[in-house]
Order: sequence, then structure tokens, then C-alpha cells
Amino acid sequence: MGKFTLKAFIVSALLIAVMGFMYLKSKDTSKSLEDNVSDKMLIKKAKEQIDSIKQSSKIEDSMMELIISLADDHSKHKNVGAKLTDEEISQTEEKLNKQLPESYKLFLKYFGDGADLVYNTPIYNSKKVDFLSNQFDDIKEELQLDSITFQSKNLLSFTKKNNDNGAWYWVTDTAENKGEWSLVYYNYDDKTIKHLVKTLPEWMTLLVSSKNTVVSKLQNHSTTSVSSSSRIALF
Repeated sequence: MGKFTLKAFIVSALLIAVMGFMYLKSKDTSKSLEDNVSDKMLIKKAKEQIDSIKQSSKIEDSMMELIISLADDHSKHKNVGAKLTDEEISQTEEKLNKQLPESYKLFLKYFGDGADLVYNTPIYNSKKVDFLSNQFDDIKEELQLDSITFQSKNLLSFTKKNNDNGAWYWVTDTAENKGEWSLVYYNYDDKTIKHLVKTLPEWMTLLVSSKNTVVSKLQNHSTTSVSSSSRIALF
């Protein structure tokens, strides 16, 4: 049974179990208020499990499609790192004391651990990443984008500095969608954050569609519809 077929089976089993439980309980006319509360909690928990599985499937589906697109364009990338095992990914998490987003784990496992260039974007090897606050002595503790405040100690490097003298950082204290981290673009010239993208699948969608850099895609987009500091959400 394939990975996605298994998830569909689990969702169906949960739904059947909840429906069966509700039917049996409906036959008991002497149910107390306490029982009703217990029933609602059970149904709520089952719904959360189903929603979690559906969300996980959506992230995996999106990432695997994007990774296939990158693989199809392999000649446009340079020195892609080796694919990581689950054990190696766990070691990275232990080192950072952070649980990596599921989408990033898929990237490391099925595409590779960093690259000199993915299109025109240099991506860090996961063993060499560091927090922005550790990279420079004069970094501000707090950085702003519109009304959002970011702590430099929570911004973990993802890409290396590009030709525009900027780089993308994970926002490790956010979990926008089931543990998925946002990404922000930090400009080294004026030491400010210029862009925010909500998840890695959204960031990679911009990368794949531009076949250049995410910043170039955002700048082209900003000339027609949004300002350069706008938050981007594609899904």
C-alpha cells in the first residue's frame, strides 16, 4: 500500500470509527451531560487527526511535485548535495534543537542537502546553517517587516548570500501550517527584511516558476500588483 493510499485509508477508518461511535451512543437515551461532553471531545480529537493527515498530505503532494520539477531541470543546478537519510535529518534536528518543517525534510531526503546553485540560488548544507544573530556582531535583536517583529536569534540561514547581497532565513519560532516555518529575505546592505513567504512549498513554487531567484519573481510581481515588502501566500 502506497504512502498516500495509506493516508486515505487512515482518514476513512477514523471517519467510520467516529460515525459508528455516534450511532451507538445515539441509542442510549439516558446519556448524562458528562457523556455528551466526552463524546464531543472524542469527535473533536478525531477531526483534528483527520485535518492533520489531510494537511500533511497536501504539503507532501506539493513538495514532491516541486522536487520532481527541480529534478527535471537538473542541468540548471550546480553541485546539489547528497540526499539525507531519516537518521541524518534527526541528527540535524538534535544539533539545532529544532524540529524541522516536514517540507524541508522532504527536500533534504528526496532532492539533496544544499547546492552551490538551484537555478541561481545558493542553498546552505544543513550542517552549515546558523542563526542570523551569530553571523554578524552588529545585527539588531529585533527586525521589522510592516507590523511584524522578528527576533534575529530565531532567523536560521537557508540560502547563502546572492548577487543582490541578500539571503533567505527560516523563521524558526513560527509554525504557520502544521509546523511549517515562514521564510524571510534579509538584505545585508541596509540590514532590513524585505520579503516574507509563508512556507517552503510557496517559496519553491516561486523558485520553480521563475527558474531564476525567488526575489526576482517577487520584484516582478511587485511592479504589477503588490509592494516589495508584501507578505506572499500562494496556497
